[in-house]
Amino acid sequence: MKMSKRICALSALVASMWALPIAAKTDMNALTGELEIMSSILQTALKQDSARGRLSVRNIDYTYLHGQGVVFKMTMNSYGYRQVFAFIDGHPSVPVAPIAPNVFHLKDGDIDIHMDEDEIEDAVEEAMERAEYLSRESSSKLRSLGEKLREISWEQREYERRRRDLEFEKSNSDNERKEDIEEQLGELNTELKKLQAKRTEIERYKTKTETERQAQLQQRKEAAEQESKRFLANFEQNLGQVLCRYGAGLKALDDKEYVNFVLSDFDSSDRHAQQISQDRVYVFKHSDIQACVKDKISQERLLQNTQVYAF
Repeated sequence: MKMSKRICALSALVASMWALPIAAKTDMNALTGELEIMSSILQTALKQDSARGRLSVRNIDYTYLHGQGVVFKMTMNSYGYRQVFAFIDGHPSVPVAPIAPNVFHLKDGDIDIHMDEDEIEDAVEEAMERAEYLSRESSSKLRSLGEKLREISWEQREYERRRRDLEFEKSNSDNERKEDIEEQLGELNTELKKLQAKRTEIERYKTKTETERQAQLQQRKEAAEQESKRFLANFEQNLGQVLCRYGAGLKALDDKEYVNFVLSDFDSSDRHAQQISQDRVYVFKHSDIQACVKDKISQERLLQNTQVYAF
């Protein structure tokens, strides 16, 4: 009797397993073609930001994670932005030459890019360029002042050595020689006072220059943050626009999967007093994208539903 119950239970379990829906296998070839087209559309839309400002998408790569979704990784051309946080001795590194984009040819008017912030962008870029120039100039002055202080220190040590020698000689000399030594010591003390006065003046000027340099770096940092905000506003607007208009092209992707965008090394965080570059990640539900394509939700709602974080 017990055996019959076990057999019945096993039969029911097997039947229920057969009744479960079988996930459709992703057509990798179709998906690859769709991702290539989407990548080109994104490149065409986002390259508009390359014409103005220093922060722009330089290159787009993509991959597919089975059961998870698509990941578009975007390499940033961030000269004038990320270097602010890795600024060393006033000399930014040379910008990386941009890679030619793989442009997908669209009909005129297919993508609307609203760029009505020209004056703001010009002001931000001018501030960054001026701050860079002044900071380099200040750094050059600081190096020169540092060299002068080292020279003065060397001269002071030499004078002090000569004074010690004269003091020793004076203690073992006759009166006539002592008078001569006293005269030399007087001259040495006068020179030492002049050197100390010069040293004080240079140190005061160096402190002033360093204060100005820090102010210039802060100005450059603020300008870079403004550039970052400008870039993100345009990036998110253009990204939402592309997904709502052309998201239907991702037919091979399962509705339960996700479409992810990674801005490589975009964000910075301060860990243990060191600036660490982090990726900025956007996670879209594919079902939300399709809902926006079908006008069931707005572009604004699509962006609001997106998970955004730094890692």
